[in-house]
Amino acid sequence: MNFIEARVLLGNLLERVQRMEDGTMRLPGLLTSKEVEALRTLVQGDLPPEPSVGGERVPTPEPPVTAVSLDLSALASRDSTQDVRLCLDFGTAMSKATLVDDRDAGFEDVQVLALGVPGEQQQIDEVMLMSSVYIDNDGFLHFGNAAFEKSLLEGDDGSRQRLDNIKRRLSEDGWDEIVGGIYNPTGVPVTYGTLILAYLTYMTWTVCCCLEELGYDKLTARRFALPCFDGAKGREATERLRDAVGEAQVLADTFGPALRDGVPLKSFVEAVRCLQVEAREYPFVDTHVTEPLGVAGSMISWREDVNSLVLVVDVGAGTSDLGLFRIHVAPGSDTREGYLVEGSTRVLTEAGNYLDGALIEFILKQGNVTTEHVDARRIRGKLNLRIREYKETLFNESSVFVVLENLSQPFEVTVELEEFCELAAVKQFGQSLKDAVVDILESVNESWVGWIKAQPNRHLALMLTGGGANLPMVKDLANRSITVHGDEISVAPALQIPRWLSEGHQNVATDYARVAVSLGGARRRVMRSRSATVTAGDVTAPATIKGYYQKGP
Repeated sequence: MNFIEARVLLGNLLERVQRMEDGTMRLPGLLTSKEVEALRTLVQGDLPPEPSVGGERVPTPEPPVTAVSLDLSALASRDSTQDVRLCLDFGTAMSKATLVDDRDAGFEDVQVLALGVPGEQQQIDEVMLMSSVYIDNDGFLHFGNAAFEKSLLEGDDGSRQRLDNIKRRLSEDGWDEIVGGIYNPTGVPVTYGTLILAYLTYMTWTVCCCLEELGYDKLTARRFALPCFDGAKGREATERLRDAVGEAQVLADTFGPALRDGVPLKSFVEAVRCLQVEAREYPFVDTHVTEPLGVAGSMISWREDVNSLVLVVDVGAGTSDLGLFRIHVAPGSDTREGYLVEGSTRVLTEAGNYLDGALIEFILKQGNVTTEHVDARRIRGKLNLRIREYKETLFNESSVFVVLENLSQPFEVTVELEEFCELAAVKQFGQSLKDAVVDILESVNESWVGWIKAQPNRHLALMLTGGGANLPMVKDLANRSITVHGDEISVAPALQIPRWLSEGHQNVATDYARVAVSLGGARRRVMRSRSATVTAGDVTAPATIKGYYQKGP
């Protein structure tokens, strides 16, 4: 074991030391074999002496890094045709990409890219890519399912963690923050922003593999989706992601298939440094679309009569995004409008990850694991690595049996869905969604609610999408009326799958709830982000979401 490895491991060991109330300190849990090796190396005196200058010790320099030769061919790309468009949906838990080709006289050929095939995770999902990054003990970056499997091999004792929630760094002040030792066991400093770029590089490589398989140019014009951030935060997140989407293409070309098997962190960091040494333009990167706008754009028809007020509730892993839309299309006339209602967007931090945290705490409580438990840190670490798997089992099968091995004390817990849903934290999640819906309807101009009340057969259509669309507390939103300023407003669920998809694109319909954002973002007509303050006047058709013809402009 070399000096740098031992130093990092011993640093992690010190982080685990707990100070007791009486001032003494203890090290809870078991030592890993690597930590023991680091201690033995120190005791045996095998660490090389640090160099000194004039008697003053100076840090041991890192070995020189070999310059990386970047593949910059993407920078010379020509402007892509606007008849073929791709939208990337970088998700907190899963990432998706959809391509729409309407070169054939307006016929929309929709292809949800099978990212799971080049990502070698078809057994999990063929069209979605796990948004995970893991740095192994040898200093290699792994992505997707490979990150998941590698983390269980090296960190199943709870001592190591993978990054499953890096997307949140887009909205927090952590883009330039250095990743901690529990995630990065190497001596190579790396920021969260660089690891977001690393994951987007991997995702871009899988996208290019799919495009090649389908016969499309790897530099097909691409859009990207992001949550409804407001003001300066929104502008900053948009520009960061726009740059990262372009840079990811260059890095995907540079590292190629090695991304599937793992690339050295040191080499990737050096490649990023070389790439960002000067400002660059990426002509293949098109516009962005917010997640509710993408959902709204995926379900409407620009060819058939549509007259609706639709509230989109997109429940992902990191955020729950809501937006109210007025959709009015009258074929044969000049009325073809889809507007976001002014002041109607909301972003909630209560989402899938919030439930992950609640489930971890519930499991710990059921197992009587307090902070004083000898294996508390390891148990929490092991739960973190598998919590999404446990949560999926819980909601799909109504219970989950959790067994954690290799601990000094046995740990087995059964969680029942009914009991979990009665937790205050889980009820609060459902209540936050309901409060957001009411807040939207009470905050917007009163003419919107008045439009619904004007006719007895009108209602507010609720469109539930995202990975959490089928959670019981989410589905409950569309099962009852809503009280707005003391008046009851009729609510009805929108079709789970738009008719144009269910009739003509069965392969897309299966995954619609999760790919709605990328699908809507890739269509020629993107829902306008321009807001409408009041309704355009009274119209008499019922508020329903109709199908979409596959032929026509």
